[in-house]
Amino acid sequence: MTPTYWQSADEDALMQDEHAFIWQAMLDTIDVDLSGRRVLDAGCNRGGFLRLLATRSGIATGYGYDPAAGAITDARRLAGDLPLVFEPASTVPAGWERFDVAFSHEVLYLLHDLAAHADAIYGALAPGGVYYAVIGVHADSPGIPDWHAENAERLKLPKLYSLDEVIQAVTGVGFEAAAARLKIRFVPVSGHAPSFPAGLDYFYEHKVMLRFTRPRR
Repeated sequence: MTPTYWQSADEDALMQDEHAFIWQAMLDTIDVDLSGRRVLDAGCNRGGFLRLLATRSGIATGYGYDPAAGAITDARRLAGDLPLVFEPASTVPAGWERFDVAFSHEVLYLLHDLAAHADAIYGALAPGGVYYAVIGVHADSPGIPDWHAENAERLKLPKLYSLDEVIQAVTGVGFEAAAARLKIRFVPVSGHAPSFPAGLDYFYEHKVMLRFTRPRR
């Protein structure tokens, strides 16, 4: 990662395009109606997911943050007149609060302090709010330990977390947890996995959605 982009401007744009089928699966999996809701996207990159929610799901407002400042500049430009706000930040910006729903996609494995992230999201949600976190890069996912060993130094990654470790860290700040398989439909044939069958297995079995709910009490 660079201070400006996760990879580069062109690579980040391509990455967001490649995520379209995952974003659809996320929307097919969640159990809340997003219409009229106030939504937070942690690690929003160029803002593509929030633009989708604004145009297709009818959210009231969307807020996204990401440490890649160049990607945030792109997000602001691409948002046009949509009710979206973007800030370059590595955690929830001050004053961002009372969200109904929060999302992240492949963010948790990048974080060196899961508890601090969970605490920030917890504080940003309204009571009863829900945080949906999608993660496939974890210790329980075949092939990922080898990928992590090869890329940890270059990407400055923390240790590879198991799903149990992620859930324990997030529930430790007060969240209630549940999990679901993503409702994946067709998977584009790509070079992300060593073989196409392995790619299907990754998306259908090991890339999961974790639901963390802030209690109403």
